[in-house]
Amino acid sequence: MKDFVELNQRLQNLTAGLDGDLWFKMVAEIQPPHTFPPTQEVLDMVFRDAKAISGYVPDMMAIMRRHIPTELDIANYQALMSTAGLIQLAVRLLLMILILPEYHDHQDLITTFNAYRQTLIFVMDYLEQAQKQ
Repeated sequence: MKDFVELNQRLQNLTAGLDGDLWFKMVAEIQPPHTFPPTQEVLDMVFRDAKAISGYVPDMMAIMRRHIPTELDIANYQALMSTAGLIQLAVRLLLMILILPEYHDHQDLITTFNAYRQTLIFVMDYLEQAQKQ
């Protein structure tokens, strides 16, 4: 990928179709407070979605290395802000799962959360530098 605009477009396409019909069927059948989907199924879906999004982290890091943050044009800056928002949401969702007692020691989840947290630190630092332009 050449820039943040392209990365953001790919992430938008990915997130628009996460879990496809399964997700839409699940949402249609939920009638709180009477019916809920199986908790494990929802947690698995969130974890799987976070893993899918994380597949673009190497591309994002490569783009960050190739572009000086203070020289981003407005389109790339806005695309980066959108990408940062998606990463923040993924971190929050993973944290929601981690705070459940049965997931406190789930090593794959802990590893994924820590990787996202570190990525978020890099992205927010880069974004802060870009805002100084």
